[in-house]
Amino acid sequence: MTVQPSFVLDSSTLAVIGALIGSLAGAVGFLFRQLIASKDAQMAALFREMESQRAVMMAEIQALKADRDYFRGIVLEQQRRRSG
Repeated sequence: MTVQPSFVLDSSTLAVIGALIGSLAGAVGFLFRQLIASKDAQMAALFREMESQRAVMMAEIQALKADRDYFRGIVLEQQRRRSG
């Protein structure tokens, strides 16, 4: 009678394979969390930059409105002088 070779995993081999799979899963989970944290930080920085740019643009708009009102007043005053 011939003995057929069989593939048998003993408990220590299974433990090593489980440890490797567990460590790989942990590493992938850690890297994913780091990626998410990095993207969240980038988004927060982008939102802060947008808010600061918005504040600058609003100040420029207010300055343009003040200039418009100033020159409009000059033109209206000149028209009153010509008509009056």
